Amino acid sequence: MDWNVSDVVTDKKSKFQARCCFLRDQKDIPDILQGMIQSDKHIAKASHMHMYAWRTGTEELKGNEKQTKKKNNKKQDEVVQLKNVQQGSSDCGEAGAGQRLLTLLERSNAFNVIVIVTRWYGGTPLGPARFRHICSAALQSLRIGGFVP
Repeated sequence: MDWNVSDVVTDKKSKFQARCCFLRDQKDIPDILQGMIQSDKHIAKASHMHMYAWRTGTEELKGNEKQTKKKNNKKQDEVVQLKNVQQGSSDCGEAGAGQRLLTLLERSNAFNVIVIVTRWYGGTPLGPARFRHICSAALQSLRIGGFVP
């Protein structure tokens, strides 16, 4: 598996790290998660091994004619639309984390990707800051992988 791995974000001894990879079909998710754990035994020791979100779809180009200011002069613009979108998420015990990751993918218009964040709990509750760390690690991983600009 070709992983795009973020830096580790540390806050009050809690650690967060994200990974993302290309996803063609949601049926591959269990194998991807299992492969991730087998590839790095440190992940198996995490309190939250895999908070994740995924989106798949196909791009379709559609022409969109626009009138320019000159008479009968039409300009052809290509519009990319995403078709057959499927998506989902999982919290892995961190309530709300999966939905936040899915929202990140939607707003970034990222597709054919799974992003997985692992958390090693450090013993001190972080409150809402944990969601900032989850999303920032995920965004860094997605940028490394070229799924978002």
